[in-house]
Amino acid sequence: MIPALLLVAVAGLMHAARSFSTDGSLAGTELAFGFLLLAAYFTGKIVNRFGLPKLTGYLTAGVISGQFVMGLVTKDMAVSLKVVSSTATAILALEAGSELQLKKIRPVLATLKAMTIFAVFGAMFVIALALFLMRPWLPLFDGMDFTQSLAVAMVIGVALSAQSPAVVMALLAETRAEGPLASTMLASVVVADLCVILVFSIASTLTTAVIGGGMDVAATSLSVAWEILGSMVFGIVIGMLIGQFLRSITNGASLFALMICVIVAEIGQRVHLDPLIVMLAAGIWLRNFSRADASALFHGFESAQLPVFLVFFALAGTKLDVRELWGAIIPVVIIALVRASAFFAGTRVAARTTGAPEVVRRYAWFGLVPQAGLALALANVLKDTFPSFGGKAAVILFGVVGFNELIAPVILRIMLLRSGEAGKKQGVDFAAGH
Repeated sequence: MIPALLLVAVAGLMHAARSFSTDGSLAGTELAFGFLLLAAYFTGKIVNRFGLPKLTGYLTAGVISGQFVMGLVTKDMAVSLKVVSSTATAILALEAGSELQLKKIRPVLATLKAMTIFAVFGAMFVIALALFLMRPWLPLFDGMDFTQSLAVAMVIGVALSAQSPAVVMALLAETRAEGPLASTMLASVVVADLCVILVFSIASTLTTAVIGGGMDVAATSLSVAWEILGSMVFGIVIGMLIGQFLRSITNGASLFALMICVIVAEIGQRVHLDPLIVMLAAGIWLRNFSRADASALFHGFESAQLPVFLVFFALAGTKLDVRELWGAIIPVVIIALVRASAFFAGTRVAARTTGAPEVVRRYAWFGLVPQAGLALALANVLKDTFPSFGGKAAVILFGVVGFNELIAPVILRIMLLRSGEAGKKQGVDFAAGH
């Protein structure tokens, strides 16, 4: 009851003061950060009392506070807080990379490869086929011939197959899950997103050749190569730097790593490097190749990251247009179900052919279902690259992402709890309220 009253009081004060009317001002940005921090924190506590993951509360707080509902956080405010989202992604990636211990992954490596082939690549083609068959229901295909429709369905299908490592990492942290399922889920979503980025660039190039668009094929190919390979190399350098700091200086390692995440988040995209890949590579290097002990770093890191994660997921919620989602609810639900079914079937085939543990066979598929940042980014790329159909395609993408943002975290948390791996990892729960 008290968290609900405090939440209403904070929202009322912000609305009465018209704190968010100064678009882009530093004061407005700071107030937006503070409001989202408190709103997400209290909403997370409220929904958790009903057995829902705190992550759902964070997203809900963003939806209600965003430009499409109450308008307390405007679009300009959300843009000005982009560094928070980028920093949170960098932190999550650094921790995810540190969790990918090659010795632990080796037993599930065959399953991981099979999941990538059957579930990830398989889902791309299944979703594309579903979109192609649904052409009469989707205005974005109006005026296209068979070949053009096939190319457009494929590029949208690839974009829709994107996952959300951030959501999976957050739920693994909240439930403190550890074991074969957690390792397989984490590795699969990371590898899957890298595959989606690569295949999307190829599909976009082919679609440009078939239907036309604002894309330079050669420049795009070089950009993708630099973004992936350059980010990996830069990440290894960052891992070496953090490792050297850990070996030379015992105090302040967590603050130093946080500073590195902020720098990578701010500078990375400006030089066309992906902060997710950079910090993933850094974390993998730290855990598997560095002589420094990274355990103490991440133990001290966890308690300091709560504010960043609260605002990160609340900001993701502000981008969800509930009215737009409702307007396209039928095709959105169909596509979301087809997508989930493709992951389910592909993962089951992969698990059975590789003799994966029963817990992986039953639950690993759902780690691929949640969506967030990458899918939204690809939707914006489609809008900018293909003016003829990109806007209508983005509506479908935003709808599917919004549907999965609201539903997937709840189901994923239930599956992690049922798997028996929840609570086995020692450490601080960043999502816990103290």
